[in-house]
Amino acid sequence: MKMKSKQKIIRQLLTTVLIIYPAFSSAYSEDPHHQFDMTHNSTDKVEITFRYATDITKACDAESKKRGLGGMPYSVDACSFWNWSHSECLIITPKTANFHTVGHEVRHCLQGNWHDINGEIKR
Repeated sequence: MKMKSKQKIIRQLLTTVLIIYPAFSSAYSEDPHHQFDMTHNSTDKVEITFRYATDITKACDAESKKRGLGGMPYSVDACSFWNWSHSECLIITPKTANFHTVGHEVRHCLQGNWHDINGEIKR
């Protein structure tokens, strides 16, 4: 029974991800003009819901906890959460956001966790 719960948690962590832009990390950088393969999408059809917040980290932390993911371990500029099939995705951003941030989150909705374990971009 413990193994099944552990597998469920791991699956949820891998499929419902909170990522993006650790504010404290200067090691994380991303070229907004980087080209990536759109044929690696998990889906080409997804319903995206946008939620806007004043305190992004607080909103992302609350959504993370609501989904049983334990909260945000660092400050973020935006975050995204998707279901296993990638048919539904929630993006939380500030009330004003740039193309790069929105595009980054939409890519998560289409391709899942495309960062590696250290937060760097998989190329």
